[in-house]
Order: sequence, then C-alpha cells, then structure tokens
Amino acid sequence: MDRIDRVETFEARVPLAHPLTVGSAQITHRTYSIVRITTTDGITGVGYCYSRGLPISKVIEAVMSPHIIGETAESADEIRGKLLAANWQSSEHGTLTSGLSAIDIALNDIMAKRSGKSVAQFLGSDLKEIPVYSVIGYDNGNDEAGLEEEIDHALSRGIKSFKIVVGAKSPERDAHRIKTLRNRVGENALIGVDAFRTFGDLEKAKHRVNLFKEYGISFVEDAFLESQGKLSIALREQTGVPVSFGESLASASMAQQVIDYDQVDVLRIDALVIGGVSEFIKAADYADGSGIKYSTHIHTEVHSQIAAATKNCYAGGIEYLDPKYEIDLFHHLLLRPIEISDGKAQLSTAPGFGIEWDWKAIQRYSA
Repeated sequence: MDRIDRVETFEARVPLAHPLTVGSAQITHRTYSIVRITTTDGITGVGYCYSRGLPISKVIEAVMSPHIIGETAESADEIRGKLLAANWQSSEHGTLTSGLSAIDIALNDIMAKRSGKSVAQFLGSDLKEIPVYSVIGYDNGNDEAGLEEEIDHALSRGIKSFKIVVGAKSPERDAHRIKTLRNRVGENALIGVDAFRTFGDLEKAKHRVNLFKEYGISFVEDAFLESQGKLSIALREQTGVPVSFGESLASASMAQQVIDYDQVDVLRIDALVIGGVSEFIKAADYADGSGIKYSTHIHTEVHSQIAAATKNCYAGGIEYLDPKYEIDLFHHLLLRPIEISDGKAQLSTAPGFGIEWDWKAIQRYSA
C-alpha cells in the first residue's frame, strides 16, 4: 500500500475589498489553511479549512504532519483517532479539528483519485447536481436596493431558496428586509434566517423573531451559541419557528448530543470543522435516523460532493455564497469555481473533489 510521503501547508490571506461586519466582528481578510498531501505513488490530495485568522496551517505542519507521514490515505479514520489521542487536551475543539478536517478532506481526495472516481461517486452516489440556496443580505445599506438586486440575481440563476443575514440593525429593519425578500420570491420559496449570535437574550430574540415570523421562516440559525441549546429550545417553543445551528460542532458525537437533547430542527454540518468526510456523513446519518434534516455551511465545492451521498439534506439544498458579491473569497484560490445551473450545483465528475486550484494565487496570498 502506498504511503503518505509529503505534507505541505499554505496559509492564504485574501483581502476583502471593503471591511465586512459579521455579528459583532469586523473582517478585513478571509483566511484559508490549505494542506497538500503527496503519496509515494505520486498521487496528490488537497484539503483546506476556513482558518478565520488562526494559524491552523502551522498547527497542521508542526503538530499533525509528523503523525501521518508513512500512514496510508485509506486509514483516514485511524489517522483521526491517532491525532485526537496525541492531542487529547484539544480534542474535539475547533482549531485542532479544523486542521484535522483539512487533512481528512485531502485523504479522501487521494482515495477517490486512486479509484478514478469523484468523491461523490466514491461514496456511492450517482447524482449529477444538487440544489443550492443563496445566502444574501450581508450589505445592509440605507435601503433595500442592494438586497433586491441580490434577490433578482439569484432568481435569474434559477435559485429558489434563500438565507438572509439579520441582526446588524434594528428588529424592525430585519422584519422589513425579510418582508422584501418574501414579496420578491413568492410564498413557496424557502427562507432561512442567520442571526450570527446577535440576538442577545431570549426576550430580545423572541421580539425579533415574532416581528418577522409571519413571512414564513424555515429556520432561525445561530440565535445563540451552540452551548446555549436550552435557549434555542425555548425560542422554538415560544415562537413556533424552527431553530438551527451546528457549523462549529467539532465531531459527529457533538452533533448527536444536540439532536438527542432536541436542540435543533435543522442541523448545520461543516465538513471543514466537524472532522472531514466520514464525520460529516456520520452526523448526517444520525440526524436522518432522528428524522432531522441538515444544511451545510458554504464551501459548496466540497459539500456538494459529500451531500450527494446523504439522504436528508435540507429541502432548499446546500448553502451557496455567490462569488459576485466578494463575501467569501475562496474563488480567488481557484481557476474555476463550481458551476451553478438552473439553481443547482453541478457536481464535478473529475477524480477526487474536482477542485481546480490556482497554485500561483495560493502562493501569492500565502507570501
């Protein structure tokens, strides 16, 4: 069996054209930790995670790489266990498992390439496309002209479901923006709401949600921290609106816990945080067994391949941030971003994840 021979890391820091306010944070750059793994038979797999300014590539290089050299790509689950055991004090926490996720994605890239299949095919799926929902509303502006343009652009691409960012301004402004969205997309479109943990306490959250729930909300996402699941339960019970969170959960077992405690109606899963491909699927399968749908967190190129192998994806599809609006800047590291046609992500059939990396750009942004 061919072994892991070389592990290379890159920390790409891509500047935003304008500072972006997300919740209480102001962001000037998007940062991505990228890992490139090469085996003794010359197959290269690439994974990455959303590092959010943390030096995760250094963690991969200094802490993780020594443990995986000489292992096989096919032993991805064993590598996960080995890394968690060696770093038990940080096991199942974001920084460590984000780096581990990048490694796992690279290993699955290798395994699929070795089989001559895409990751979706390698996982047993024959899907060629998967619906997406468009994330809109980061730019609040002074009126709704920008929001209306985003909505119309998404509709022109055949996208039928949406998630809108709220919480930056007054509750009344949130309600007006959601009303604008509903009026523009019609009564049958699915609309989720992303609070970015900005609602504060339960009473403030109830006030906001009660102002806009009449417009038909599929879920309210991240009203509170993941550790405040009891507040999510109370919000759902007192407003009747489904709740969603999970993109920061660092293992399938964490996802199982929030499901067992009935804290989510739509589970969020991010393969770049939860530990990679197998942990993503374990979480999705457990949710399915509990009658719960899941949604993803951007990273459409990766999530389209994995979600294709599951049965319980949210009816609106997987999450998509249009590169046109320069909110997530991952596309600056690619030769070609994923294709969206008639509201659906077109799954690459190239071996592996099929991501066309621009290594010159990665080198430039990592300098």
